[in-house]
Amino acid sequence: MRIRLSGWSMKPLVPSGSVLRFSGSGEPSLGDVVLARLPNDALVAHRVIALDSDRIWTKGDACRTADGPFFRESVIARAVRLEGRISLPLSNVWMRALGLVVNRLYPRLVGVFRALVPRLVRGETSS
Repeated sequence: MRIRLSGWSMKPLVPSGSVLRFSGSGEPSLGDVVLARLPNDALVAHRVIALDSDRIWTKGDACRTADGPFFRESVIARAVRLEGRISLPLSNVWMRALGLVVNRLYPRLVGVFRALVPRLVRGETSS
């Protein structure tokens, strides 16, 4: 199944408008992007940041807080490929690792940037 995503929660690796190819087979692994139904009935495509035998936690790469925990049965499919001008596999170990690093650092970098830009525009420097 192919789905065109909308929203900002998975940027910068999966920007709004990206097409992801999902597979209903295989168990989700740490770092996978999964399509899941949250307890509030919303569908999300977010990255797996933790899991145990019956629960899973996901988080958008650009989000500060995690979804979940929710039951693993809520996972509908795993993303296996980002399609477009550049087609990238998403389910290999390197892309899952890169995704986890971005998931951890990107929200912090954006926060620092947002704090610094107003100061730089006003000409403030730290001394």
